[in-house]
Amino acid sequence: MYDTDTIRRDHPIADVAVASGLQLRPSGGRFTGLCPFHGDSRPSFVVYPATRSYYCFGCGAGGDVIDFVARLNGVAFKEAVALLAGTPSLMAPASILRDPNAVVPPVHPGQAPAIVETAVAFYHARLWSHLEALDYLTARGMGEATIRRCRLGFGTPGLARELEGRGLDFDTARSLGLLAGDRECFVGRIIIPDCHGGRATWLTGRRLDEREPRYLNLQQEKPLLGLDRIQGPAVVVTEGPFDWLTAVEWGIPATALLGTRVSSRTEQQLHRFERVYLALDGDAAGREATSELLDRLGERAIPVTLPSGAADLNDLHRQPDGGAAFLRCVRQAADRQGSPCAAAVGASGQRAA
Repeated sequence: MYDTDTIRRDHPIADVAVASGLQLRPSGGRFTGLCPFHGDSRPSFVVYPATRSYYCFGCGAGGDVIDFVARLNGVAFKEAVALLAGTPSLMAPASILRDPNAVVPPVHPGQAPAIVETAVAFYHARLWSHLEALDYLTARGMGEATIRRCRLGFGTPGLARELEGRGLDFDTARSLGLLAGDRECFVGRIIIPDCHGGRATWLTGRRLDEREPRYLNLQQEKPLLGLDRIQGPAVVVTEGPFDWLTAVEWGIPATALLGTRVSSRTEQQLHRFERVYLALDGDAAGREATSELLDRLGERAIPVTLPSGAADLNDLHRQPDGGAAFLRCVRQAADRQGSPCAAAVGASGQRAA
């Protein structure tokens, strides 16, 4: 039997969060950072040392250090208590509680690109020997060509050994969120990277089941997923990683917001396109993000209404002729606004027809 009050006292939540790979910045008497439980684009995760608690204003997750460890590891309360009880007090280097101006940066930030590329290559190579991961991707409608083109992978143990063999720095890997202490954070997840010039620069991991958090992101600024691939005048904006993968499977130029928050950087990146087709989820958050993008992008933005019964692109993909149905929706949306760029989307989507 563990004394949970002692565990909470001996494991300050801010230090546990930093030791788990989060980068926290002091703000008054609290600390803020990117939330590890959802696709965060700006700091919405807040730690309150005085009350030994945390709260995310983006996804609503909150609680004490035991709840944090339980959510992060996908375990129950008793298992989280045991995890904390089995470790010494997790005090971060130059503890931010002792030094309120300290931020824990990567020790060797110049190695970060090599570490991310190594992780993606390692996980992609391991995918092919794990049938449960391949079956999951098949069930979501992903073919082998898309899996290879997008360098999808599966988190298996052994990344630390791979990094060590290449002389890459563990502290930097921890600051990126790939490692937490000796634990490899993305084990058991489908790996979806973002690539620039063929090299991986970021990744997210999706559980094979529906337990929360379903997605775990690398602790770097969240990109517009897949944007580097698009060369033409038009783009389809989706919401989640598998919506983007669905568009890739259809051969349609698309990018994913990785959530529903619209930053100034997102707006700037989308301004280079003549037409931006908005195909976000049909729930309240998706509709709100669509409305915000329409306000920010003006006439270049065109909302696309999905067929009845389809919650998102990946949902539509599982219906007969889903790709062709989506292209019809894009053309109808373009016709309503008199857009000349619908053909730029349709011409790329030959596999969808």
